[in-house]
Amino acid sequence: MTPTPLRLEVRTRLGALATEWDQLVSTQELPSPFLRSWWIDNAAGGAPAVLCCFEGGRLVGGAAFELDQVRRGPVRTERVRCIGQGVLAPDHLDVVAAEGRASAVLELVIGWLRRPGSRVVDLDGLAATGALAGALGAYELARVGAPYAPLPVTGAEYLAARPGRLRSTVTRSRKRFVKDGASFRRVDADDVARALDQLAALHDERWSDESNFLLAWDRCRTALVAGAAAGEVLIHELLSAEGDVVAVELDLRCGTRQSFYQAGRRTEREWRGCGSVLRAVLVDHACEDGMDEYDLLRGDEPYKADWATERRELLHCRTGVGPVGRLFDTAERVLRRSRPAAARARSLLSPAVLRGRRSTRDELSG
Repeated sequence: MTPTPLRLEVRTRLGALATEWDQLVSTQELPSPFLRSWWIDNAAGGAPAVLCCFEGGRLVGGAAFELDQVRRGPVRTERVRCIGQGVLAPDHLDVVAAEGRASAVLELVIGWLRRPGSRVVDLDGLAATGALAGALGAYELARVGAPYAPLPVTGAEYLAARPGRLRSTVTRSRKRFVKDGASFRRVDADDVARALDQLAALHDERWSDESNFLLAWDRCRTALVAGAAAGEVLIHELLSAEGDVVAVELDLRCGTRQSFYQAGRRTEREWRGCGSVLRAVLVDHACEDGMDEYDLLRGDEPYKADWATERRELLHCRTGVGPVGRLFDTAERVLRRSRPAAARARSLLSPAVLRGRRSTRDELSG
């Protein structure tokens, strides 16, 4: 029997469809917290465009994007990005689809991205093995790793398999903290707002200008409050003997995967190792709760190698649609290729080089 053609509806939020959508997300090969309704309905920086595909009256799939405008001189065009793309760094993104309907859903989504008109389709954080990355792979700009580790039955087993230096740091530091009266806690649902504000303060204290995360804090905070209400945002804290929050880690859960999202900590020497100790504690809790994976999300930062054993890949794909969209995409690709040469040229004008040149001129004039 020929499958019923799907109907596409573009919405600004999932709203009443949230439960059906989340059920579909749960059935995907790699469920992502950044595909959940609490993220989609709250994290967009532009105008949300949530593509919902129906078979009759039943939701069978879709994809979530946000729209804004890009401009070069007097010319502007529409840009399509993933919900929250940019400083909030969502990843493991793809279409969602009911069993047997993935091809039809993808066809509708690609058709919408390529509909008449001009736009730049700029999607970052796509799961490399997903349907959307497969369809747009010819337009790949970059790829990045996403390290993770399968979890054993207990946190002790997980820690025993970590590198010796990390095990030593966690064991020695935890004993020292406990001896000094420190304690650990998982934040209760009714205390999430306070804990998020504490996270923002400690994140800013630790990374300051090195991190752009807080530039989108208001919408991120709204999404995380909604995620906590759904039981999918967990916050753990390390407290001093006086009850002050020393370190915070915020993790996301989707199915049986737990993902490290953001953290903050105090930087005094007496609290060195506090971030690692807190992470070991929350992995203990993850194992106790039956989680089977700890995902460190995007980025190949060296510290992640101590906590992860496997690696997935994420794609950034961009293409232009229509004459103006293609013009923008071509211009961006030319600029991207020229940046390394420009950086090398700027390095020649570094303060050290300029000081050397001034010294040479002084010697010649003397």
